[in-house]
Amino acid sequence: MTPNIIKITSQQFRDWVVSIVNEDIFISRERLTMLLAKNSPHEVLEEEFREFFNGYYALALELEEHEGSVLKIIKATDALTHLKHRVSAVETQRKSSPLGREARRMGLSLHSDPVPEIKVASLPTDEFQTLMQTLGNWQLFVSRERLVKLMETEKSIEITERLRAEFCEFFVCYLELELFLENYDYDPDDGLELRPEFIEELEREEEYIRSGGKMYTLEEVAEELGIDLKCTN
Repeated sequence: MTPNIIKITSQQFRDWVVSIVNEDIFISRERLTMLLAKNSPHEVLEEEFREFFNGYYALALELEEHEGSVLKIIKATDALTHLKHRVSAVETQRKSSPLGREARRMGLSLHSDPVPEIKVASLPTDEFQTLMQTLGNWQLFVSRERLVKLMETEKSIEITERLRAEFCEFFVCYLELELFLENYDYDPDDGLELRPEFIEELEREEEYIRSGGKMYTLEEVAEELGIDLKCTN
């Protein structure tokens, strides 16, 4: 069950934040920065970036539904005025819809949203490395470390308030990362080999269709849901 971060207790909030700061993206980021430091081959960086992006996708799934609640906390807290300006900047610069951002993470795009301008797969090696360094040094990871340290500190009312304030900072860093990636077209599944069990499943589905079974295409599902999809790759 998704927690209501406005109503949950301090302990429930801490427990939830523990799960957030231990998402796979933070493990992948450490590997990515080490690979960059060792000047690893482009192909190795590409492979790790796929893991990083998948971790980012999982983090986004966990955080995006809380955006309204977190922004409500920020707007109602005088001590978080510095974050209000950053949130306003994100909201002003955003070009995509929530559904469009979800589609982008899957390598798709909505007709109603702008197509990402930069194809990650087409970047020259030096530009790709610069992108990896930019992402690896994102303020989100600094904020995450502060969250971890606060959770390791003895509990008190002051620490609880600082933890909530730091989480709001962390969340705004996430929003800024989302905004930055809005211009990048990347499909983490592109170029991957199909697993044998997946191929077997496809063969079963093909036999099902040949025997008269009905399958629905992505386009048919999108039409049923009123979504206009297009591939950006």
